[in-house]
Amino acid sequence: MRIGVELEEGVRLLLERTQPIERVEELPLERTRGRILAEDVFSPMDLPPFDRSPLDGYAVRSADVAAATSEAPAKLRVIGTECAGDYFAGHVGAGEAVNIMTGAAIPAGCDCVIRQEDTDDGMPFVRIFHPARHHDNLCFQGEDVKKGTLLLRRGEKLSYVSIGVLASLGFTRTRVYTPPRILLLNTGSELIEPGEQAGPGQIYNANRYLLEARLQELGFSPKVLPACRDESASAARVIAEALPEADLVLTTGGVSVGKKDIMHEVLQLLGAETLFWRLLMKPGMPMLGAIADNKLLLCLSGNPFAALATFELLARPVLSRLARDESLVCRTGEGIMQSDFGKPSPKRRFIRAQCKSGFVDVSRGNHSSGAISSMLGCNVFIDIPAGSGGLRQGDRVRLVWL
Repeated sequence: MRIGVELEEGVRLLLERTQPIERVEELPLERTRGRILAEDVFSPMDLPPFDRSPLDGYAVRSADVAAATSEAPAKLRVIGTECAGDYFAGHVGAGEAVNIMTGAAIPAGCDCVIRQEDTDDGMPFVRIFHPARHHDNLCFQGEDVKKGTLLLRRGEKLSYVSIGVLASLGFTRTRVYTPPRILLLNTGSELIEPGEQAGPGQIYNANRYLLEARLQELGFSPKVLPACRDESASAARVIAEALPEADLVLTTGGVSVGKKDIMHEVLQLLGAETLFWRLLMKPGMPMLGAIADNKLLLCLSGNPFAALATFELLARPVLSRLARDESLVCRTGEGIMQSDFGKPSPKRRFIRAQCKSGFVDVSRGNHSSGAISSMLGCNVFIDIPAGSGGLRQGDRVRLVWL
């Protein structure tokens, strides 16, 4: 077990033991948004599947209208009307036209389309006031997608656009990787659920709702286990029973050095290998990373901000690897301080802030690791290096985007 590791080293140790999930399921298109494609997708057809009209007008032979002008219009017999979804079975000969609507197939014998605005829209003869050339105003079969084209690669995240493309080619289902199965367990004898009557020394289980909602926001459906009292055997039993159906276990509480900090003993009872304990940063310093039955366990602080910070900085890279989704890793960047933050940071420190248009304001309120209200409105962490004497207005700072 490594004791006292830098953040980047902690992430590396976790990712060394993380393998992408191989489970695959086939789902209807309407249930695949945001899922990761498990196969290459090739087009089974041309798109569009036939030559078609891009506008309302008249399908004609270009030879019949090549010399048409407003002063000397071409006069053609209208032999039919074709709407999108219809099919004109006849053949258009010299001096003939078909009234055609947007999206309809080009009739046999025609090689261009005249806009309705360039005609008198007459019946049974239509007068054409504008010339057209071969292939004017045509959408050609396969001009968007050719049959056999590789459209989507395995590992791509399905968006509304990619789902629309699949639907346009007749797909009803596709194969995707299953998302990670995540267990969430909160420990602490002081915890009660919202709605219960709080007794002396009891607090509401905010971490359950904070992390569950964050996981849902990222696209996951965690299984939330009932909160455990500070009893090692009980917590180990709950985890052991649920572990076979999990890919990742997240716990909060019990990771420090107090008499009721049970997670070290819980990991021993599970026969887990502890990868590291304690991060060289604040908040979240006492975090544990371990592995049991080839499943990672990330044991986070019971303090809400510390739990959230270590989730964002360490759990999200793990989720990204498990789910094959690079977008799950927090983006980093820089910003300019709008005001001073004078508190020195002997250790590397992440503080709550808001960033708008590149300018950063430190969140107001209590910045302790147990404070939760100062997370309201927070969209970045400021990454303050160890040994910083404080931040000043105008300083350029490193940011982690949430």
